[in-house]
Amino acid sequence: MRRFASVLAVSLPLAAPAAANDSASELAAGGLVLVKTDRIAMQREDLTLSPLEVRVRYEMRNDTGAPVTLLVAFPLPELPKETPGGMETSTAHNLDVIPPLDANFIGFRVWADGQAVAPEAEIRAVLPDGRDIAAALRRIAGPSLVLRPRWFDLPSDPAGRAGPNGGWDLDAPTRHALAELGALRQEADGYETLWTTRITFHWMQTFRPGVTVLEHSYRPILGAQLVGATRQGDPGRADVPAGTWHGSLDDDLAGAYCIDGPTDRAMRAVYRQKLQARGPAGASDAYVTAYVLGYILRTATNWRGPIGTFHLVLAGGHVATGAGGEGAARVLSLCTDLPLRRTAPMRFEATVRDYVPAQDLRVLIIPDGQ
Repeated sequence: MRRFASVLAVSLPLAAPAAANDSASELAAGGLVLVKTDRIAMQREDLTLSPLEVRVRYEMRNDTGAPVTLLVAFPLPELPKETPGGMETSTAHNLDVIPPLDANFIGFRVWADGQAVAPEAEIRAVLPDGRDIAAALRRIAGPSLVLRPRWFDLPSDPAGRAGPNGGWDLDAPTRHALAELGALRQEADGYETLWTTRITFHWMQTFRPGVTVLEHSYRPILGAQLVGATRQGDPGRADVPAGTWHGSLDDDLAGAYCIDGPTDRAMRAVYRQKLQARGPAGASDAYVTAYVLGYILRTATNWRGPIGTFHLVLAGGHVATGAGGEGAARVLSLCTDLPLRRTAPMRFEATVRDYVPAQDLRVLIIPDGQ
């Protein structure tokens, strides 16, 4: 396995283990899911990951000699009430997303043989006891309530408690109805709505004999965290010792994203810019904002056999987010055993045959100009 040292650095260690995604630091979506069948083979999959868009193209081959109609689904990632570190999603500190007002909050689109498909959306609101209360929530306050499982704080300013809602984000009748439904827990400083929203797009797809091309795209929801380094001696020094990177969500940054020498040097350059921008007074607590793009590569492989050809493109480009970071991607790093090679200054690709995914992907992205 080769490694690349460049201004846009990506770490590709030999036989690297998958990074464990044990926190909701990003909303990792994946690909299309078919009902289990031995009649359809995945002839080819082309996956492109970038900070602004995820695009996937499938060539699905039907060798039966007759049309086959199957249910195809795309499950959206669940939006957590709170992200790791106790930050609410509305603050965009841990997730670069505002609370959704629409079920399709990642802009999912799909095409079959070049024609747009209009999938149905199944929206469930599931309580810890397993009850689906989506219909009841729509009756109480309309469809937008189904998309609001979260923690609501009381205003810290006593004056903020005035008004018809007593300072709460949901009005009193709605809170009362939710409490009777067993879907709300109230505490002294706020209240929590208890359901988890689960959204799945689905449609019936007919695969004619031969090859059917399915394509889809969506906006990735990036995780956001602050990245710093343990420095010794003069707090203003910019020559950060190797192997000391830590993040607010991934404490062992080097292990979580397999940061190697070229990646480390690129990170030092970004960090040095930050130190210089802050000056001596703020150098001791300098940090950079890093983002994480997650992709569930091990989506249920219900088609026949392995993926005939799997082609991955990892692209950089401009990063513009609501969490405070904006600029061109300066660092990309991930743990993967795919044979990525650099094909352009902001682009890496890998192609493998007869592929069975063994791990999901988490890509660390650090933009410059912060």
